[in-house]
Amino acid sequence: MEKPVKQHIYIKESPMKKLTIFILFAIIVLAFPAIAMAEMPGSIRIGLVRDFSDRYSINIGNTYIVAGYENNGGFSAVTTLQSHNGFTVRVSDGLVTLYSGNQQVFSFVETNRGAQIVDVHGGAVRLGNYEYRGAIEFRPAGGQLTAINVLSPEQYLYGVLPREMYASFHINALKAQAIAARTFMVYRMNEGRHQHQGFHLCDLVHCQAYSGVGREHENTTRAVRETAGLMLFHNDAIILATYFASCGGITDNSENVWLEAKPYLRAVRSIAEFETPEWERTFTMAQLTTALQDAGANVGTATGMSVTNTSQNGRVQELTIHATGGEWRITREAIRLFFAPIGGALMSRNFYIAGAGPSAVSVTDGHSVISGALSSFYTQGAAQYVFDGTTLRRINTPTQAATGGSVTIIGRGWGHGVGMSQRGAQGMALLGFSYREILHHYYTNVEIR
Repeated sequence: MEKPVKQHIYIKESPMKKLTIFILFAIIVLAFPAIAMAEMPGSIRIGLVRDFSDRYSINIGNTYIVAGYENNGGFSAVTTLQSHNGFTVRVSDGLVTLYSGNQQVFSFVETNRGAQIVDVHGGAVRLGNYEYRGAIEFRPAGGQLTAINVLSPEQYLYGVLPREMYASFHINALKAQAIAARTFMVYRMNEGRHQHQGFHLCDLVHCQAYSGVGREHENTTRAVRETAGLMLFHNDAIILATYFASCGGITDNSENVWLEAKPYLRAVRSIAEFETPEWERTFTMAQLTTALQDAGANVGTATGMSVTNTSQNGRVQELTIHATGGEWRITREAIRLFFAPIGGALMSRNFYIAGAGPSAVSVTDGHSVISGALSSFYTQGAAQYVFDGTTLRRINTPTQAATGGSVTIIGRGWGHGVGMSQRGAQGMALLGFSYREILHHYYTNVEIR
């Protein structure tokens, strides 16, 4: 038998609660003096699209909740609900409805307002295997629901940072990441790419990975708190503060990855990369043929592969797959994704083809030989010369394709290569650089404020 459900109706909020909300709102506003309110609201809406999008029902693990509505970025309570087995939310007769077991306990009848719940004690709201700070709003569409997490921007970053950088990294690397993530958050919010879905950002990687309270860590939370409100600007405008895991030696210009040249996203050499990933992938011609077919290339069976263009910093800009019926050329970041159907996208475009790799070089200072990808070294003159710190040597760029039964590529780094290298930030922090010095190194001519 289901235990009785307790309900209590709240008509008014206490004066003390209103004062608390006002104080919290004032703190948030003062924390972001350089941002107009239209750009930095007191709350941020995160679409939980990874696990709670277009669902016919969503389980709520809390046993004691408050149901209410969105109110100018805040929450207006209507009733408290208690159920020892938690709740389920579904759409019933067009209304967002809460159930305890099979018993309907509350319907959000004001359909033009956001249907929201919070934990009665101000704790996290549990959805499935995840927990979230703040409120959860349920947005109905065609009988299905999408959950939206509504919380303060800084609390959102508590959940982002440990997903985007190891919490064990040096505090100065974490602080640099906190500022980059906060800046990226505001830039993406202002783009409004999810506005039609009713939220600012989603919880996927392209907006920043986020999974609520479960991954929060005291180190990353400290980094967010001790940099509260700080962001990156270029000519008084918020920058697109992109970041990635590891560059493998040197970052890239934004136009080499995307189309637009950003003056603050210029290629810089990493001072000290921490544990740079080095990787190798081998593909058979049959696999390359499969990838060609997946890409919609009608050029027959693959016979070889060659790098046909690199950036001045050695990253592959164009890759050509040779086939029995012609050639298929892939450029920029599409190169990495081309290999997704045959074992996963490439870790980076900082690679060369073994045995034919135009980016593979060896230099000597007269005593020892250093070999590796071109991007491992300083370059000069559109990559016509390479410098290992002592010797400047002209290099040639062979264009022949790797052929035979298979082709092997050897690479370094992880990610698109534009902006801040996270392992580079860690390396700098371990050498004693401050978070400000790290950010000024990876983002050109920016202000931190």
